[in-house]
Amino acid sequence: MTRAFTAIPIPEEKAEKLAELQSELPGKKVRPEKMHITFEFFKDLDELEVAEIKTFLESLDTKPFEVKIKGLGAFPSKSFIRVLWAGIDSSEIKQLFEKVSEHSIDSDNDHEFRPHITLSRVNDLKKTEKKKVHQALHDYSDLCFDSFTADKLVLYESEMTSEGSRYRELYVKNL
Repeated sequence: MTRAFTAIPIPEEKAEKLAELQSELPGKKVRPEKMHITFEFFKDLDELEVAEIKTFLESLDTKPFEVKIKGLGAFPSKSFIRVLWAGIDSSEIKQLFEKVSEHSIDSDNDHEFRPHITLSRVNDLKKTEKKKVHQALHDYSDLCFDSFTADKLVLYESEMTSEGSRYRELYVKNL
């Protein structure tokens, strides 16, 4: 069985800029080469389901579009922080998400689509860290960090290892 997800990868130079922001944040940082905007996550796909998703993605009529990386936020909430993220501002990304999720395979998403780039995962914030994070959330809430042209959608395999997850491209759909 395959753990997989569909996502838009973040261009290397944009991810490196986000890594600079990460230095101000607590928690376990996402390495720049692993930064992406997740569309759907699948815990256990068999070979036929992987093939069906690839075929479905291949059939999509899509075009590249502009994405703004804007704002800083937290999941599940600012009072209980587990993930710190950079926001995404793009009307086209929600339209693409709707197209991409029209296949017949059940995803393991248990939340509404909120496009973002995960920057850091937090287990427990000390009081001083919490103040610093709340200040960063306030200072960067509406700041546009950068933008890029989304020109591909990737079906990644996500393999869990003792060093964390390892991603491998299973299929690339050029937009």
